[in-house]
Amino acid sequence: MLLLQRANELLAENKLREAEFMYKSVLKQSPKNGAALFGVGRICMRLEQYDNAIYYLKRACEHLPKMLEPLFALADAFLAVGSPVDAKTVLEYTLSVAKHNAQAHYQLGQFYLDYGFIEQAENVFKAGLSCPHSAVTAFMLYELVQMSKPNALSSYLIQLTKLEEEFETPRLKTVVYYAKAKCHERLGDYKLAQEHFALANETQLSLSEFRTLDMLPFFESIKQYCGQSFFNKPSDKVKTTFTPVFIVGLPRTGSTLLEQMLVQHSNIGTLGENTVISDKIVPYLSMRNNAEFPVCLNQLSNSMLDHCRILYVDEIKRHRVSEEVVINKLPANFQNLGLIHKLFPEARVIHLTRNFKATAWSVYSNHFAESEPYFCSLSEFALYAQAQSDLMSHFYQFMKRDIFTFSYEQLIAEPEKTIKKCLGFLYQKYEPECLDFHKSKKPVLTLSKAQVRKPISTQPLEKWQRYEGFIEKMLPQPQSDQTTQANL
Repeated sequence: MLLLQRANELLAENKLREAEFMYKSVLKQSPKNGAALFGVGRICMRLEQYDNAIYYLKRACEHLPKMLEPLFALADAFLAVGSPVDAKTVLEYTLSVAKHNAQAHYQLGQFYLDYGFIEQAENVFKAGLSCPHSAVTAFMLYELVQMSKPNALSSYLIQLTKLEEEFETPRLKTVVYYAKAKCHERLGDYKLAQEHFALANETQLSLSEFRTLDMLPFFESIKQYCGQSFFNKPSDKVKTTFTPVFIVGLPRTGSTLLEQMLVQHSNIGTLGENTVISDKIVPYLSMRNNAEFPVCLNQLSNSMLDHCRILYVDEIKRHRVSEEVVINKLPANFQNLGLIHKLFPEARVIHLTRNFKATAWSVYSNHFAESEPYFCSLSEFALYAQAQSDLMSHFYQFMKRDIFTFSYEQLIAEPEKTIKKCLGFLYQKYEPECLDFHKSKKPVLTLSKAQVRKPISTQPLEKWQRYEGFIEKMLPQPQSDQTTQANL
């Protein structure tokens, strides 16, 4: 028992190898110890050894029949290896044995929502509201107020008000405030919606440990280390077997819609919002050059770049993306365009823009899990948007032929024409299936997961105008009605 306790402590400290040794020592003495099996399974998940994780987690589930956490972890492992059918089976089984557990309802409901089964998701979330309240109750209501019919909203408001009184932690209150705001908005009470959006953002901003102003020296240093000499420095000519595509821009500028339209094409696959560059490639370069990003870009040997390419290709293989064109739609990759150019000189970069006020309000009125200041303050977002625009202008000087810029408004107004141009930029012929994106059951994990299951609508173009006075009041200086960044 002491050995198992120590293993759990090591795992909590992220000392994976030491924890694994301890767990396996327990298993040598007791091969059916469910807690030790679960521990090894969790370690395999963190090490991205998903086949091994499935093996250990299956055994853990057998020997921990009353615990739900191993089942949730097993579902995640199946998703990681591209087997959503098995994940669905596990989650549906979990709910069948834990009908009074809100977390079981939430996990299955989120799975349905991610894969476009909106009606099933709504039914599961509704059933979950009858379970004893927990943190996920607020998250289920947050989803329900956006997908249910208007006649259900009044009862949701009552439940949210009760949760507001029950919850004391700022994180949970933030979710409740966002849910109430969206509820009031759908009921047509925009004044109350505005008040609750403000409450939600103020509460979440209080959790942020930094401000956007603190990031500006970082953006300036990227310009310094990725300047003329950086781009002029010769490097090996690399020809990849796939076309790397990076969709960049600010959050809520339509990247999920564009991605879902493009991946209906027979030659295009996606990694989603993948962080392999920031999570694996940059740390490797920082370690090799003993310097933080972007200083670590000052010395890039061909062997380093080759290793980084291998890391990226390994990520593609792990996600089982076999198409000719591979999208990475992480908006924040605009910071990495210099490095991306060195890794993949033939990479295609799609830069999405949108009306500034529309973008700002869409960010402000949606709940992001991360308490980043620019996600929960209009003035902070304005500062971030300007920094992003400046950095994109900087990179455009050196990568003009590799960057294709267009606006969300163009995509909405002329979807076929815009997609044809986009596909031409990616060296692909147009396929009409791209306009049937809303019929797809491909997974979507972003805030737009429900929105992209519907045909294109002009409603988002005008939604922000109800709050224009409030937006202008909260911004640090007057903003024009032009796009977030001018077309470069």
